[in-house]
Amino acid sequence: MSVAEGAESRAVSHWGLIRSDLDLWATMWSAGRCSDTPVRCGLLQAAIMLVRFVSLRATLVYRLSRMMHVKGFRMLPQALARWNIVHYGLDIPPSVPIGPRLHIPHTVGTTVMARRIGSDCTLVSCVTIGMRLEHEFPIIGDNVYIGAGARVLGAIRVGDNVKIGANAVVMKDVPDGCTAVGVPARILPPRAVEGGPEPTNKNDTP
Repeated sequence: MSVAEGAESRAVSHWGLIRSDLDLWATMWSAGRCSDTPVRCGLLQAAIMLVRFVSLRATLVYRLSRMMHVKGFRMLPQALARWNIVHYGLDIPPSVPIGPRLHIPHTVGTTVMARRIGSDCTLVSCVTIGMRLEHEFPIIGDNVYIGAGARVLGAIRVGDNVKIGANAVVMKDVPDGCTAVGVPARILPPRAVEGGPEPTNKNDTP
């Protein structure tokens, strides 16, 4: 599967999704952290992180609203979503499926309306994912990094292992492994050889 089909297609439970987010934050923020060594988040550490990190609390509220939506509750998912907007500045409707290890380090000003988002997605800050002209929304693949202030708009597909630079405006498909930068975004292909030459224009880096 080249583009993620969302959390449900991977048979990850809602509690499993919450666990994956907690483990990701524990790996990044634990003392003496090592990026190559995942950390299994314990109950005490989870409580400490939830107190310390506003963005993690906002992510948890989204996960709970999504869980309630899938279970068929009517009012509660929307109430939780509105709580997220008012208190944490994060606007993700409960209808949006997002895979495990979601990372939104700065939630204020971020709006997400997508058909689905895969695993290991990072939304830095003030990101907008949504419609363009028509009521159609993007599909975001696995391991996608979206920089601060970026816009991903319309019925497009963003492939796996994609980077979108800060303030980029993406309105067309981005193939796997590519980088999108600029307004409107232009697509930079992956390097043919790892360790190849750097882009000559520093503004081309995300």
